[in-house]
Amino acid sequence: MFMTEKTQFIKFLGDSPKIRVLDMLITGRELDYSISDIANQAGISRSTFYGMVNQMLRDKVIVKTRKFGMMQLYKLNIRNKHVLALVKLYDNLLLKASRKELITVKSKRR
Repeated sequence: MFMTEKTQFIKFLGDSPKIRVLDMLITGRELDYSISDIANQAGISRSTFYGMVNQMLRDKVIVKTRKFGMMQLYKLNIRNKHVLALVKLYDNLLLKASRKELITVKSKRR
């Protein structure tokens, strides 16, 4: 399993398999991934992701992008207005955390 440290997104929304998957996909929003890649990088089992993939497809949270050999690849659907709102939330949380860290670093230098 890949993900060990909780991101600001996970801390804010709670640590669940779906939030971990969303966090991972938002982080790499420009790329497409296999089911194994998503599960591994999100720190969940493949069977857990298999249990949610069909609902995420129906809700248009993710979309199928292409096949790579026998492997289907998926990507975050940033055309979905709800997904886009989550992306904006993610970016705002990251920006806020970065600013806070910068202030902390600057204050330690004084």
